[in-house]
Amino acid sequence: MLGLGGLMMTGAPNRFCRELIRAGRTDLELVVMTGGMNVDWLVAAGAVRRVLTAIVSFEGYGLAPNFRRAVERGEIAVEDWSELTMLSAWRAATMGVPFMPTRAALGTDIAAGLPERMWTSTDERSGQTFTACAPLAPDVSVIHVHEADVLGNARVDPKLTWIDGELAKASRRVIVTAERIVDTDIFRAAPERTAIPGYAVDHVVHAPRGAWPSAMMPDYQHDAGFYRSYVAAAKDPGAFGALFRTLVA
Repeated sequence: MLGLGGLMMTGAPNRFCRELIRAGRTDLELVVMTGGMNVDWLVAAGAVRRVLTAIVSFEGYGLAPNFRRAVERGEIAVEDWSELTMLSAWRAATMGVPFMPTRAALGTDIAAGLPERMWTSTDERSGQTFTACAPLAPDVSVIHVHEADVLGNARVDPKLTWIDGELAKASRRVIVTAERIVDTDIFRAAPERTAIPGYAVDHVVHAPRGAWPSAMMPDYQHDAGFYRSYVAAAKDPGAFGALFRTLVA
């Protein structure tokens, strides 16, 4: 079970995902609250069997085409979460409790569709009803950041993707990919800016432009030209195959 950080077109660990494809990894179960190009690449490569997500999208460029086709054809399984139910499940894993209550998903079919993951529960004292979310702890999660040191301390500046810290705490192992590797004294000088502490990180990888083609502001914006070319190529198997081979070569 692989957790992926980032938001659809911001801060996704895309370079790491390309390396997974090159390594021939398969049978992955992805946990990605808000996925985008990273999920589409892994699905296109045949590396995924299940996706747990609230959304997989290219935002203004439309839906993720390979992900959508694979779902429509029944080639991969999908678990339909909301953002807050997934966050609650991560927090249950972090705290070591059997479930985390939330008001999210009440009045919807989300819990009914995932009975092993969440259920409706009524508090005996107050009589209030909640959604109880069972712990969700990815085996490994990968998070991309602006800066990290050799001890694993990581910083996202500005702090755009706050959910990544929650994912890190819930995961059994954490890999941080970083635009820059910096001296530990930089973290000591401003500890309040540390997004993920070193004790929560198992491995650090230097990965400049590791979020491309998604954005890593303020370092770089998303690559609009690539998104347009990718969506256009995805309509034709031959054109997409040629593009994808250059991407992961």
